[in-house]
Amino acid sequence: MRLCSECHRKLWPYTIVVLVAGFSAFLTWLSFSASGATAVTVRWVSAGAFFGVGALVLGYMLCCLRRHCRHHDHTHA
Repeated sequence: MRLCSECHRKLWPYTIVVLVAGFSAFLTWLSFSASGATAVTVRWVSAGAFFGVGALVLGYMLCCLRRHCRHHDHTHA
């Protein structure tokens, strides 16, 4: 089942993805900075954490939106 256009246009799920990924990147940056890693390493690992977590949470969010979308039920009634 594809994601309907009404669910696809909602902004709040994508905002949550960015917030979770940003928080994960911040914790990664904080941990690596405290461990004494070089600045370049800290930046690359933090960016990797942001994009990795963001991709995983985005995939999960899209699966959940598809599963719980009720707009398709109304078109067949």
